[in-house]
Amino acid sequence: MAGSSPEIGSVERRAGAPVAAEALRITGRERRPVFGSAVTACAAALLVGGGIVVAGFVASWGLFLAARRDAEFSIANEDSYVAYADQWSSLVKVAFGVYPLLLLVAVVLFAWLLTAQAVVAAYARERTASGADAATVPGALTLRALWCRCRPHLGSALRVQLLTLPCVLVPALAGLLVLAAIQLEMVPGVVWPTYHDPATVQFILVGRILPVVIWALGFVLLTRFSLATAVRVADNCSARAAMRRSWTLTRTARLRTTGVCLLGTGAVAVAYMVLKWLGTYVAHWAGLLMLATTDDNVWVTGVLVIITPVAVALVFLPLALAPVGVLLACLRERLDGGAGEARAPSGALVG
Repeated sequence: MAGSSPEIGSVERRAGAPVAAEALRITGRERRPVFGSAVTACAAALLVGGGIVVAGFVASWGLFLAARRDAEFSIANEDSYVAYADQWSSLVKVAFGVYPLLLLVAVVLFAWLLTAQAVVAAYARERTASGADAATVPGALTLRALWCRCRPHLGSALRVQLLTLPCVLVPALAGLLVLAAIQLEMVPGVVWPTYHDPATVQFILVGRILPVVIWALGFVLLTRFSLATAVRVADNCSARAAMRRSWTLTRTARLRTTGVCLLGTGAVAVAYMVLKWLGTYVAHWAGLLMLATTDDNVWVTGVLVIITPVAVALVFLPLALAPVGVLLACLRERLDGGAGEARAPSGALVG
């Protein structure tokens, strides 16, 4: 009777328990590998991403000094001036070098997080199926063991993220392009509203509803491929095969998949806003330190204060993304009936 209870419990969870509840159970039970992988991602984001940002500041240092000289010269002559007027194009060039590198770091860390959580979810299912308790199983999933189990999947997981990236970038840029075209008065009959001229019906349709529709279609497309990394871990297949399998699994569960992804996105968005708010306190002290070390150079200090809250939020965001990775792995199992684990045990050590 006691020996069959784990299997009965597993069937009952798959039949009736919400996916989110199962993900929370696994996250709580396997919190060491879940949040250990997240802390590793945070450290990598701080070191690598922080190094890229620092390199960007170093490359732009002369531009900030020139902006200060121009501003002080204009103020001394009682002339009007525009901030970074002569340095703007060069600063944009530096930004175009920094942003792709930061995006690449984000893609690599996201691939690691999703792979790690898929492995953790498979490991939790194996322990549940064996009827063993988390505290008594020999060789519990340490961070080193997690890395060994993730390593064979990371290359394909990275390719999955690179193939999925256009699903994010193309709709995001398309929606922004619509707004930019309106602001540049390139759309006939659509005028950006001002204080004296309220928004017209044409602007509401083209400038408000159309970008939202484009972004929503992009989000739906992204949800269809959201299970690809978990499929790769479960099936040990190629990146393209994993994406095709994800598309197939979500085809008959579009609303369910979209709802789960909205839940995860909402949780990450709330975490981002909280972390960004906490980052304002870091930005305050960072700004004071920059003023003290640069002889009150407000031009570089202003940029630092603006980007610091966002940087703090992005560095610690893996702590919120890790449970979402568990959620997607649980959704994959629910839609696939747990078949992937039987075909290719993701917990097995390779090599």
